[in-house]
Amino acid sequence: MPVLDLLQSETKRRLLRLMNRRGEITLNDALEKIDRARPTLRDHLDQMGRDGLVTRRSKREGRGRPSMCYRMTSRAERLFPRREGAVFAEFLAYLEEQGRDQLIEEFFQSFWDDRLDEVERRLPGSLKSADTRQIVDVLKAVLEEAGFMPEVRVEEDRVVVEECNCPFAEIIGATELPCASETCFYEALFGRVERTRHIPDGDEACAYELPVLQQQ
Repeated sequence: MPVLDLLQSETKRRLLRLMNRRGEITLNDALEKIDRARPTLRDHLDQMGRDGLVTRRSKREGRGRPSMCYRMTSRAERLFPRREGAVFAEFLAYLEEQGRDQLIEEFFQSFWDDRLDEVERRLPGSLKSADTRQIVDVLKAVLEEAGFMPEVRVEEDRVVVEECNCPFAEIIGATELPCASETCFYEALFGRVERTRHIPDGDEACAYELPVLQQQ
């Protein structure tokens, strides 16, 4: 069903606009801005989740029950066209024209180096001593925060990472440096990596197969 057909309710449209402005909201955030009862807003958010417009995660802050946080999926984000990607692509093209290719490469290396540092920072021990499950749990959180909408599963002999969204999708036509640096990122975590699907090739997601690590 087309997305617009799922948004006949003004309340749902207001919820999406609030998420678009803030990135992520809680039910209390919605109550502050939208004059509806708590059960009504929760029902709308649950329905939007079933329709594939909203994803949610639990967030614990101090004692008590964790809060549920809601954010738009890529399907819903298409209702709010943005120009950042196109402008970024023009900026990269300008740098290339000015002979600053090395600067572009360094930027994407730095981006993925920062993600690697964040994974290592969140692990309970060192990267070398961490097991597969520990790395996977932290990896998923870091990728989610960077906007990749990952789905990660650990199988008997491999780890499969599917990135359902690419923050660099609009610039891949200009440079594949983000993809090359991303491969190095996974190699640093798991030793080796095989990319089995690629959004620039027409696939719905980028997918990587990684080895299950042997505990040292």
